[in-house]
Amino acid sequence: MENDKLMKTGAVAEALGVSRQHVVDLCERGDLPSIRVGAHRRVRRSDVEALLDAQSMTEEQRKQLWMHQAMLTHLLTRPEEVMGLARENIRRWSSMHRVDGRTVEYLREWDSILARGLEQTVGTILSTSPRARELRQNSPFAGVLSQTERTQALRTFREKRATAA
Repeated sequence: MENDKLMKTGAVAEALGVSRQHVVDLCERGDLPSIRVGAHRRVRRSDVEALLDAQSMTEEQRKQLWMHQAMLTHLLTRPEEVMGLARENIRRWSSMHRVDGRTVEYLREWDSILARGLEQTVGTILSTSPRARELRQNSPFAGVLSQTERTQALRTFREKRATAA
């Protein structure tokens, strides 16, 4: 598959606009998955593309991803309950919007993702692709986190952002 083509660290560095050593450091820290081919390190093109997608996210998109990650424990430990809540939100919200509107399009897509199962749902939640970012802006997972959990997740997001700066 073209997207899983293995890249040399020099080519990855060029694609990311960083030094080759920085790519090696990313791999060693586990921030960029890699494999060894003999004495050489190789990175899948799809992993480079995912990193590029993540780097291009706005602050609001990062926050939405963080909040969805915070909700994952509930989804993974109580999948039927959480996916049922999401389906109910989709049903309820769809009736409030124009049938030909953009919001209903996103809700239909979420419904399709949920129908494909837990793995597909988790994959979409964690994806940094442009489409996943759009979908998270219209997330059917409202009400999964308690107000306390939501407040704590937002607090840790702000702390993480402050530490990174």
